[in-house]
Amino acid sequence: MGNRVLDIVLIEPHHWLVGWHTADRLEATWPGGVFPCRPPADMISRAYLKMAEAVAWSRLPMRPGDRIVEIGSAPGGAAQRLVETGLQVVGIDPAEMDPLILGHPGFEHWRGKSSAIKRRRYAQFRWLAADMNVAPNYTLDAVGDIVQYPTSQFQGLILTLKLSSYDLAQHFDAYRARVHEWGFRRVDIRQLAFNRREVCLVAER
Repeated sequence: MGNRVLDIVLIEPHHWLVGWHTADRLEATWPGGVFPCRPPADMISRAYLKMAEAVAWSRLPMRPGDRIVEIGSAPGGAAQRLVETGLQVVGIDPAEMDPLILGHPGFEHWRGKSSAIKRRRYAQFRWLAADMNVAPNYTLDAVGDIVQYPTSQFQGLILTLKLSSYDLAQHFDAYRARVHEWGFRRVDIRQLAFNRREVCLVAER
């Protein structure tokens, strides 16, 4: 049983359509299916909006003080949103981060590639996010290598999968199955309102 949501369509100044629908999912309550996010004036990049929507849609039980590692963090838009929620963020990227996020006490930059970081260092994190400009299987290769390391204790993932071609959508079931094999009970894929040619994969133990 969902919640009833009021629908109003303005056709002309004096011509409105009023109705309602039953919302059985959080995103069905968002006007136009777009997460209502008011970005700060100093928003670093569009990744801020993507992360804000991903966290809201996923409903992952993140708590202030939790530690999250973000792979492919430059220039820092997603990290900017995460530190706003009280998370402790480590961004991994060989590129430079925006000075605004570098100056935040809740952020730390490990400059380099994720493959160069010793796997045992990931044991301190509860969550992992990744937004890499590579094909989906390469993103899953990099994340799987970290998540499956014996000392890793990740409870959830937020991954952006780039679609060089929309034909890659036919592989979504394979992507889900691969993440399930890592021990994640819930695996969902959605193209967010703030995504472009990409989708968000969320996983939870």
